[in-house]
This record gives sequence, structure tokens and C-alpha cells, in this order.
Amino acid sequence: MIPDYPVFKSLELADREAVAAQTCRLPPYSDFEFGNLWSWNVKGEMALSALYGNLVVRFTDYETGTPFLTFLGTSAANKTARTLLAGSAPGCDACLRLVPEIAAKALDPDEFQVEEERDHLDYVCALDRHLEYAEPCLKSQRRQLAHFLRSFPRAERVALDLRTRETREEIEDLWRRWREKKTRPETSEPEAHRRLCEAAHALPLAAIGIKIVGRLVAFHVASLPEGDCAHALFAKADTAYRGVYAALDSLAARDLIARGYTRMNVQQDLGQETLRSAKLALRPIEALRKYRVERRS
Repeated sequence: MIPDYPVFKSLELADREAVAAQTCRLPPYSDFEFGNLWSWNVKGEMALSALYGNLVVRFTDYETGTPFLTFLGTSAANKTARTLLAGSAPGCDACLRLVPEIAAKALDPDEFQVEEERDHLDYVCALDRHLEYAEPCLKSQRRQLAHFLRSFPRAERVALDLRTRETREEIEDLWRRWREKKTRPETSEPEAHRRLCEAAHALPLAAIGIKIVGRLVAFHVASLPEGDCAHALFAKADTAYRGVYAALDSLAARDLIARGYTRMNVQQDLGQETLRSAKLALRPIEALRKYRVERRS
């Protein structure tokens, strides 16, 4: 059970249903989806509370390590924001961050200063558009997919069981090959993926991969909450196989549609230009915006 604010509880697997009860009736923001919450709680500092019927989450900034609060919901939005800003948890940022647009729009502009956090916008894609990339705007992906299928006719689709040691070792090997080609500093993403694997027995997930001559060359993991929108959690591929990402995305779309999903939240770009370009190239159909909220002086 999630306690009432100002009491917080550390995030636990047992909280999944309580969190889902809040998120299932609202737009599919990635920050509040339980699989995403669980994976990225790499420092064990994430905590939950409830206030006026809204879900309150204490996050930790990825770069500075400073904790901050946010909330999901539209019930008594002004009162919720006022209360959270007046009694910020010890050490927390003096503003609210990652506040979903549905909550931000309910706030009184005369009392609160609301500023969009562009780097944290969620991209939501229509899965059927990625099956064959038939639309003119997806011409590049269509060509990449055709090249991959033509060049690697022995590529095979495989279901991945994240609970098994064999699968984890295959993914870690692929991840190592992927990192060797990158110049960016190491992030906590591998640790977040390990956390997800350790909890795979308790979470609704879809994990698929592509193998060529028995070797894993791409994998995709999505979280499966209630509703029609899946959440992409992790996807990596060996780019030595040209077109592999287009093939992986098409494969994931086919798998998720078979499971009853029509959309997928491919998350945010965190201000990284290459990542932003890649997500925009998927031609998302929705943008879920989030905001920074402060009291006006």
C-alpha cells in the first residue's frame, strides 16, 4: 500500500498493482510505468507516496544525484503542487520536475510558473506503421529493412526468456559489442537492464531477438501494462549488420500487435541529438510533454 504524503515508501515489486491502478487511466508517460520505474531505480532511492488521489514519486536526477518530486494525476492539481512545493522532502530540488502535461495544464498560471522540459518529452509510435514501413515518410527504414532481409536471409526471430542465464549471457555479450563501438561515457543502462532481468519473473514483459548463425545480433525488451500502449525499455543491436535496427523495430511491432497493442512509447531523448533524430525518424504520432513547476514569487 502506498502511504499518504508526506510519508514515502521505497519502491518494491509488490507496488506494481498499486502503481498500475494510477497509470492505467491516464496517458502512458514512461516515467511512471512500473517496468521503467523498477529498472532505473539503480541506486534504490526511488520512493512513492499518495496525495489527494495522485501518485507522487521521488526521483533522483541522473546527472547531479539530487532528489526531486513529481506527481501523476489531475485531482486537486493546484493543492497537490502547492503542498509538494511547500513541504519538499529534505534535500529535494525546490521545484517539481517531469510533471505530465495533463497535470501541468490543470495548474493556475497566476500561482505557478510552468516550463516545458523538452529533453524529457516521450515519443509514442503507431505499431502498424512499423511493420513494413510502407508510408513515404518511412522510406529510409523501408530501405534498411529490405537491405537486411536481402543480405541476411538466415536471420531468425527468437523469443528471449530474460529469466534464464543463457539469455542474459547472450545479451551481455551483445551489449559488450555495442559498447565497443560507442564513444559516449558509460551510463547506468546496463545496471538498469540487469535489475529488469532479476525481476523478470514478476513483470509483464515481451523480449525478442534476432540471431544470425546462432549468434544474437539484436534484442528488444518492452513492458506490457494494461491498455493499448507498450513501453520500449531496452533495445540494442550490432550495427555491423546493416539495417538491423529497422528489422528489430519491425519485429517488435509485429510481436506487440499480436499481443493486442497498437502503440509503443519509445521514451525520451534526454537532449542527445543523435537519439532525438533517431526517435523523430520513427515518425511518432504523439508527444507526451512534461514540465518543470515552481511557485511564482
